[in-house]
Amino acid sequence: MQVINFNKYLNCIVLVLLFLAIEISPYFEYYEYDKNMALNAEIAMLRETDNVIIYKVYYDSPMGGRVPALLSIPKSGEPSFPCIIFLHGYGGKKENILDATDYVAQLGYAVFAIDAQYHGERKVPGVELYSPNFTRTINGIIQTVIDLRRGIDFLETVEKIDSSRIGYLGASMGGILGAIFISVEPRVKAAVLIVPGGNMSLMIKESKHPSVSLIREYIQKTGLSYDYLQKMLDPIDPINFIEYYSPRPVQFHCGVYDDIVPAEACRQLYDRAREPKEIYWYESGHALKPEELVVLRAINFFNKHLKAVKPTKVENKEYYIVKLENIPDYSLLILLAWIILLSIATAVYILYKLKKI
Repeated sequence: MQVINFNKYLNCIVLVLLFLAIEISPYFEYYEYDKNMALNAEIAMLRETDNVIIYKVYYDSPMGGRVPALLSIPKSGEPSFPCIIFLHGYGGKKENILDATDYVAQLGYAVFAIDAQYHGERKVPGVELYSPNFTRTINGIIQTVIDLRRGIDFLETVEKIDSSRIGYLGASMGGILGAIFISVEPRVKAAVLIVPGGNMSLMIKESKHPSVSLIREYIQKTGLSYDYLQKMLDPIDPINFIEYYSPRPVQFHCGVYDDIVPAEACRQLYDRAREPKEIYWYESGHALKPEELVVLRAINFFNKHLKAVKPTKVENKEYYIVKLENIPDYSLLILLAWIILLSIATAVYILYKLKKI
């Protein structure tokens, strides 16, 4: 008996509708820059191990200043290497990748990471990226996304990097900003978003991150409405971008009890994303557990989409089970509604074409 692959047909329907209906988001213009601008890149070896060489990199930002970055390249294997771009979480820095570069190099990947605006080498005393100064927050996020795009311009000049196989991995803030980056940057071929979120006003209302509590105090003091705040932050809200990343593959990792990037914000971002996509829910908070499972799933994902390598099997088969009770109840209804709507739209489109013939 022949098994019908419904996913294949569903993907085809989605692609048809995207071709017919999708318009580019008006917010994309915020992330454009002069691609002919000189990089003025500097690169110097920082350290070397048996498996990897790590370089310190600087290049010009289209929005002013120099972007500090790290690039790790495997010492063995056949270049050109696929490269995973990484952005750290809030309060982190590019050096967060250093503990993983040796291991990732053995898997055959280069890694590239920058400091987000007001982080790492770009930190300014007394200045935070998330703050009641919304203009500074908006400009800082836009600059970070553009600087990531500029990073791919740099990677295209590195002989040992295969710029046709670029992936992205970001966690927390790196997942939030990364959802914008991958959507406005067509050169990213596969992305893993760990504890990301969409709907900025929801995250500000509910997040227990210390920086967000200061923003809430400001909102209460000034009487600013959350509806007005959402409109102000729409240009930096990943929920307004993620659908345009399709048809490239994306993998989500979310915590059921996450109160830093609220689980509902992660669910909403995933729902807005289009196929092909996959999501894993963990019975944990913002720090997902078990960590090794998150890593394994991300590696399998990149191997599949950047190297065409079959996934590594997990001995504990429960690792691959996404428990339905961990997912908001109505997500299945939304999926069913999407299938019905897509089927109707496809039928209408086919009938319209037949009449024209």
